[in-house]
Amino acid sequence: MISADFLDQVQHHTSELMLLAFDEKVDRQGPVPSCPGWSIDDLFAHLWAIETWVTGVIRTREPAAEVDPSGRSARDFVDDLPTFLTVLRHADPEQPCWSFGSDRTVGFWHRRQAHEHAIHHWDLANAVGRSIEFDPEFAADGVSEVVEMFYPRQVRKGRTQPLPDAVQLVAADTGDEWTLGDGAPRTTVAANASELYLGLWNRQPLVVDGAAIFDGVRVTP
Repeated sequence: MISADFLDQVQHHTSELMLLAFDEKVDRQGPVPSCPGWSIDDLFAHLWAIETWVTGVIRTREPAAEVDPSGRSARDFVDDLPTFLTVLRHADPEQPCWSFGSDRTVGFWHRRQAHEHAIHHWDLANAVGRSIEFDPEFAADGVSEVVEMFYPRQVRKGRTQPLPDAVQLVAADTGDEWTLGDGAPRTTVAANASELYLGLWNRQPLVVDGAAIFDGVRVTP
């Protein structure tokens, strides 16, 4: 996938999030089961903080201080989303830019924000009893992002315990394969790319013979 594809995903998921923010039937103080301890407004505040932070990073191409979401709500998300989208869409993906990954270009943020908003769109839809579907190729890219960047980073930082044995992941619908962890895989998990994607983000279990083998990355970039 290229940056234009990721930007299309950002546009899609933020548009759907905007509809949820405006939906008067949604109780914004209601819980988000997949983000324990958070209300719907809390999740919108988190997205606002991430978007504000990323906007600063892209504008300066330098690291920026994290943004405090305290006291923010869906209203702030709605008010500031146009600025975030404009900055993101008009930034050349090939230009150098600080990131917390090995890809130090603006394109890193196009990809990262596509997945940030996709997973949180799922969270909010699930919280209000709705469902969403991911494009298989996009979901497979999300698996790659976790396997290649997030999981090793979280292990290095001591935020995630390393797996005792490597796991082979197989996307039945796209044919992609990955190895999660170090060494030769001793277990294989085969599922659609979307199921692997959600499992790696701890939204549903990755299981073999009824037992969870990985409880997902828990990430605060």
